[in-house]
Amino acid sequence: MAANKFDYDVVVVGSGFGGSVAALRATEKGYKVGVLEAGKRWPDETIPKTSWDLRKFA
Repeated sequence: MAANKFDYDVVVVGSGFGGSVAALRATEKGYKVGVLEAGKRWPDETIPKTSWDLRKFA
């Protein structure tokens, strides 16, 4: 059985407003950040790249 390996300097629990800001600030300082969230999983290809892409989430 293959084991998943994760290497983070900081783990933020929750991606609400406070968690997302904390993750952003830690990333800006050069830390490798992991965010744990119990909600729906959003694969990378679903993340909007431009403000125009946000219409999919309205």
